[in-house]
Amino acid sequence: MSPYGVCLYCMRWGFLPPATKLCENAWKKLYIQRDEEDMVKLVRNCPPEFKEYYVQMNAAKRSQAPLPSQVKDDCIILDKTVADQVSIWKSRRGLTDKVVTDHACSGETCSYFKLGDVFVCEKTGNVHVCDDTCREVIMDPTNELLVCTISGHCFDRWLLPSEMEPDPDQQQGGVTDEAEPFMGSGRFARAYLLGYNCDDDKELEAALRFC
Repeated sequence: MSPYGVCLYCMRWGFLPPATKLCENAWKKLYIQRDEEDMVKLVRNCPPEFKEYYVQMNAAKRSQAPLPSQVKDDCIILDKTVADQVSIWKSRRGLTDKVVTDHACSGETCSYFKLGDVFVCEKTGNVHVCDDTCREVIMDPTNELLVCTISGHCFDRWLLPSEMEPDPDQQQGGVTDEAEPFMGSGRFARAYLLGYNCDDDKELEAALRFC
């Protein structure tokens, strides 16, 4: 299974215990097994006449990776070395990988273990990755910069389409190509851009070495 596939597994079910060692084929087998288990649970109690609809609905839902806003915790860290260090630190503090949902982390009320762009709440173990995909930002009205409420890092504010000046060349040209979505410049964005034109897992794995 490609690194992107491992990332998809983690986004659906979270990290495996640090002691778990899986080869490439084992990751793929585990993903298929967990996916089948989810499908069985989904259709177990549904009315028979709606079973096919439930299957189609689940297939459509899992065909796309979840949006960052749908992930409760920034637990997906592509750098396995950093992920291992975070897991070791948590275990020493008696913290688990379970996401604590009834706690709102803040730079004013929480203290953090910092490892690069990764901030781990010392109270709950919740993980925040503060890069260009940061979701914990608010706009500072004094300078219109986006400020992370956890790390204090500042980011440039994205311009809305209505705020952007029209390109005269595009206006004169009439029909233009549809713009590709802006994915930011974090690790996920680089992985997306590098893997966009890959034809198979080998090309993707080679491309991700430069991520």
